[in-house]
Amino acid sequence: MDKVLSGLRIIQIATSLGSGSSRAFLTYCYALRTLGAEVEAWTFTKGGALLDELASDGFATRSLGLCKHTHRLSPSRVLASALADSAPDWVHAHTYEMAVHASRAKVAGAITGLVITHHDARLRWSRRIIAWPYRRVPEMVTAPSFSCAMRIASWYGYPLDRVMALPHYCSEAQFNPPPRNEAVAEQLGLRDAYPVIIWVGRLQQNKGHADLLHAFRSIIEHYPSARLVFVGDGKHGSRLQKLAKDLQLAEKVVFAGYRNDVPDLLAVADIFACPSHAESLCMAVQEAMAAGKPIVSTVVWGPCDYISDGDNGLLVPIAQPKALADAILRLAGDPGLAQRLGVGARVCAKQHFTMEQFVAGLAGIYRKAIDRSPTQA
Repeated sequence: MDKVLSGLRIIQIATSLGSGSSRAFLTYCYALRTLGAEVEAWTFTKGGALLDELASDGFATRSLGLCKHTHRLSPSRVLASALADSAPDWVHAHTYEMAVHASRAKVAGAITGLVITHHDARLRWSRRIIAWPYRRVPEMVTAPSFSCAMRIASWYGYPLDRVMALPHYCSEAQFNPPPRNEAVAEQLGLRDAYPVIIWVGRLQQNKGHADLLHAFRSIIEHYPSARLVFVGDGKHGSRLQKLAKDLQLAEKVVFAGYRNDVPDLLAVADIFACPSHAESLCMAVQEAMAAGKPIVSTVVWGPCDYISDGDNGLLVPIAQPKALADAILRLAGDPGLAQRLGVGARVCAKQHFTMEQFVAGLAGIYRKAIDRSPTQA
């Protein structure tokens, strides 16, 4: 890979490093380094284990210790002052809040070049009103999927020629899943279960866990040995556990919590279900595709960009548990179809989600950004 960014110093900044998009932030750091840039990693709030991980791998890091959920001008001024003192060639801001604060820094003359990545698919009127004045400030804007990128461009008013999709990558380990781990199956009570349905995502309302629970109630009627595994934590955990109990599913639903062995969990699962109401891409779906799992997903941004119904997965309407249950039952009752869709998902992942493709896409984004910036051309 050509060192197209050799000699450039780039500060990447995120609000914090504690969600699914945080791993994507690390990917950007390593990809920019691969392209020859000198990369610093900053967080608007406090640091954390992921920032320490970057520091241990030679990246300069900094935590500003500011409030995460704020659009006030005072923290924007603090950021602008810190960036002016540091004088990077480019700033790459991740998440909506940082897009606003970094855009204000550029308007104030604290920085000269700005690239923004939006990870969040949730579009709110309050955000649109605040961000609208800065719609022409960044040289380039990225989002993890084409449908999300186009919607963000429309919502925030970014010129279409400045917006590009750049899907996250899957590691080689994710493309080479481990064999079924019987110890994991035993630990979670899945040894003799069929089908095992898994959903990996934070326990929050927009992820559709409640829809999947209602769908699972129908699935149990056909497959009494079925099990549903939720991987992740979040503020809606107790509410979902109560719903599982109310639906008389408590003994058949596994709340696995946060896990760092997702490949092992995918290996013991028969079907991956994504019931989400909003996604920009959904890294969990990417990982399931790379692992060759048959997938049922709602028609949300990201998954519906890469899943073709009947070819490499099944797509169902959002917030319709019956359709979700019917699709899962179809896969459970037709192992040949499940295998074919899993193979198709893996092929698609190899076409779109490798590190090489991510680095090449990022290089193209920065070439366009540099061409658009007279001060850095």
